[in-house]
Amino acid sequence: MKKKDDAKEKARKPLPPKVVNLLLARSCGRCQYEGCNEVLTKDILTKKNYNTAYIAHIVAAEPNGPRGDEALSPRLCQDFENLMLLCDRHHRLIDREDIAGHSVERLVSMKRSHESLMERLTNFKNKKETEILLFGANIGKQGIPLFYDSAHETIIDSHYPASQYGIQLGLLNSGVLDHRKEFWLMEHANLIANFDTKIKHQRESGIIKHLSVFCLAPQPLLILLGSLLGDIHHTEVYQLHREPKTWKWLNEADPLIYEIKRPEKNHTKIALKIALSANITDDRIVKVLGEDCSIWTFTVNTPHNDLIRNKEHLERFRQQIRLLMNEIKTVHGQDNIIHVFPAMPISTAVELGRVRMPKADLPLLIYDQNYQNPNMGFYETFKIE
Repeated sequence: MKKKDDAKEKARKPLPPKVVNLLLARSCGRCQYEGCNEVLTKDILTKKNYNTAYIAHIVAAEPNGPRGDEALSPRLCQDFENLMLLCDRHHRLIDREDIAGHSVERLVSMKRSHESLMERLTNFKNKKETEILLFGANIGKQGIPLFYDSAHETIIDSHYPASQYGIQLGLLNSGVLDHRKEFWLMEHANLIANFDTKIKHQRESGIIKHLSVFCLAPQPLLILLGSLLGDIHHTEVYQLHREPKTWKWLNEADPLIYEIKRPEKNHTKIALKIALSANITDDRIVKVLGEDCSIWTFTVNTPHNDLIRNKEHLERFRQQIRLLMNEIKTVHGQDNIIHVFPAMPISTAVELGRVRMPKADLPLLIYDQNYQNPNMGFYETFKIE
């Protein structure tokens, strides 16, 4: 039996070096089995260079092999399109353990998908470098479902990541919930300290040239992050869509018209109500600030969570809220403060902080709503000056 196998191996045509090199290049030295992507050029434990790759035939090199064919096997045995780069585990799986579950069509699909993905990931022409920034904090009892892979997949068509894991600013696995005062003190201090350490100096020195921002956190913290980011450096803020579930901007051309409702009387106390993701009735603000306040409203015809669908929606928000903040200062004077009551999508909260000009605009006192709070409604969190 051994002699027959040896004879069979000797009869098989060797793979041309140029075909092997092309396979290694197109696969980027990674296993092409769907969902694997294991690096096959180094040992996973010692990290030393070590070839662990197997070259597998989709249609077997011999007619009696896995997926073999009397006519196709000899014709395709040296063909690049009939070869896959696999790790040992998946080589054994497709050729020994589950041949029936791995048809020619399925393996061809895996190969093409992997090579297409590698081409997109490694095509740096016309792409710009960006640093992925992840910021998460507990929203009520919800955790922080932020993942680098999702952010990477979002930016890959126009940018390539500057580092392997991005920058994480949030407190991971915090047990303090956002209805407690210490939550805001802790998160406020942590965000500023982490920003200074991980972003501020690197941006000023030119190490970070562009930021792609992905956030899931209570709105006051998002506004604070935006104020730290500012609008001088190159930054793109992304929005998590609910339908469809994606961070990518959607090709929807529907215009979004923002509405500004100005107060009938001018009082000393100023409230800015931003009702984009949900409605906020005036009585909820009066309950906090009293009757003697001017309520400015920035809203849309039908507020809802999935409001911001494309870049134009967010750019329009930036323009309009910038003009509104100027108008409020003109009407009420520069020796004042704006009490902000937000119900807004993630990206708009960050952009609200970004468009504020620290030396020119009024300070913002940010409120949050949580029915677990003793006030059973809006309450102060912190001031942005």
